[in-house]
Amino acid sequence: MDELIALVSAFRARLETYHDNHGLSLQSFPAGACGDASLLLAHHLSLHGFGPFRYICGRHGDASHVWLSVGDLIIDITANQFDDFHEPVFIATTSPWHQALHGRDEHEASITIWGDEWAAKFRAAYATLTA
Repeated sequence: MDELIALVSAFRARLETYHDNHGLSLQSFPAGACGDASLLLAHHLSLHGFGPFRYICGRHGDASHVWLSVGDLIIDITANQFDDFHEPVFIATTSPWHQALHGRDEHEASITIWGDEWAAKFRAAYATLTA
């Protein structure tokens, strides 16, 4: 678990300094970046032997929100975009906050899920983030 926490925290720190535009919604990270950031995080973690992850989408008021899940584990690096959540990196097996969003398992959290064009955007962003 310590390795996972370290990988997630380091990746979140990289996203905080990301300023390029590869056609993804990361410019105002973490606001509005949950879907793209979650897919990039899942890709990063998979390259380090974790996963596969699921892409979970719920509703927070009028906004949608995405996080990762594997088994009972919840991984969320963008929930602090909301005023009622303050942890920049959240990794736990239970969360009343996430449960209240009534998240649905949408699909595997993979940068290739939306086809080649999107995969290329994700790969370009990932290369910049990990350079």
